[in-house]
Amino acid sequence: MEGKVKQPKVQISRDGLEATITFAIPEGGAPHVDYAPNQLIAILNGAGVTFGIDQDVISRLSDSLIYQKPVVVARGYSCEQGTPGYFEYLFETKLTKKPVIRDDGTTDYMNMKTIETVEKGEAIAVYHGAVQGTSGMSVRGTIIPPKPVRDLPPLTGRGFDRDPDNITYRSQIDGKIEVQQGRVIISPVHEVNGDADVTTGNIDFNGDVVINGGAHDGVIIKAAGNVTIKGLVENCEIYAGRDVFLMSGTKGGEKTIIESGGSLTAQFMEYVVVNCGGNITADYLFKSKVSCDGKIELTGKKSSIIGGFVSAVQGIEVEEVGNSFGTITNVAAGVDSERVAAIDRMKNQIEAINSNVTKIKKGLEVFETLGQERGVDYSNDPRRLQLLRVKIRDEAVILKNRESLTKMENVIKKGENATIKVFRNVYAGVNITIDDHHTQITDNYNGIEFSKTEIGVRMDKI
Repeated sequence: MEGKVKQPKVQISRDGLEATITFAIPEGGAPHVDYAPNQLIAILNGAGVTFGIDQDVISRLSDSLIYQKPVVVARGYSCEQGTPGYFEYLFETKLTKKPVIRDDGTTDYMNMKTIETVEKGEAIAVYHGAVQGTSGMSVRGTIIPPKPVRDLPPLTGRGFDRDPDNITYRSQIDGKIEVQQGRVIISPVHEVNGDADVTTGNIDFNGDVVINGGAHDGVIIKAAGNVTIKGLVENCEIYAGRDVFLMSGTKGGEKTIIESGGSLTAQFMEYVVVNCGGNITADYLFKSKVSCDGKIELTGKKSSIIGGFVSAVQGIEVEEVGNSFGTITNVAAGVDSERVAAIDRMKNQIEAINSNVTKIKKGLEVFETLGQERGVDYSNDPRRLQLLRVKIRDEAVILKNRESLTKMENVIKKGENATIKVFRNVYAGVNITIDDHHTQITDNYNGIEFSKTEIGVRMDKI
């Protein structure tokens, strides 16, 4: 009895772009079957393959079948994805704001680029419109559409105009340019070509301040943005809403005060009082009083903290602390009781003001009730207006205090698990504090990480 002839097996790839056919070897006396090209095409059509059939392969199979091996007989083509609209920025968006460690272990501060500037009328960006893709086709004859791509809305920000071509954007002013959360901001820059001293007077600027020389003689520098000083800073005060960059460092005689809302980068700091809202990067700190809400990272192979009081909520990394002369050096990380107490005071203050606002609202409701009962309009009554003014004032205070409270709580949260890492020497005379736990170093150690435990400060070998 002759065996049954098995039908060729047609398979279509998962993406629908390729089809194969496989012929089984005749078994059990089954006759050898030859297929005409139109018969093979009919088999493919019956399996749903209608597009991209390779006629040359079909002809070869008709002449001589290939058994037990899938043969590609049809191919479709994939879609080509389009390109969404995008902005090509014609200025540097990523600046080198951290110093580079040289091969000899010293730190290069002068090659930091703290701001990018543009001139009035300079092109700052070009828009490239979306280009839609092209469709593909499966071996089943179905269209494979590309993913749709979209154009972007016009560039947002301030300090620039769009050309009539709606493609090119140009600066309206000479100033500093940066991208903040997808918005391009061009702001004015106050630049001093020489030193800031008694000849220039104090500086108070609603933007960035760049001083190409030093700062001396008790000058006071205030900036809503960044402060960059390329020369030495001595005996002056610096207040910045954002970052401070001191390329040549600062000597204070305890008369130099630096307050930075953002990070602080300095070659060195001696006898300086610092309050920093971000991170601090420097080579060394000498007999300075430093408070930092972020992390202190002293770079270079010879970085050190000697004398003074240095505190960082998120931790400290440094090569050496103290010196062989036993100079008293206080180093702290984490959150102390003073910060926790400040949060409690802020919460109590918000609660007290909020209670007063509640009483004022009840007083305003009394005027409204009396007006309805007596048919009198009390909207301009001096007593009511006074209550309304106090309510508006107190609600604004509550909003501001809640923002401050959130910031304070975030700082404390980031200080959890803070440590002090000293990669080389910790000398006798150093006092270590982690949160509210203290320890005094009475001997010299090498390569130690200080962390907090429930019972005190722990020392681990690095």
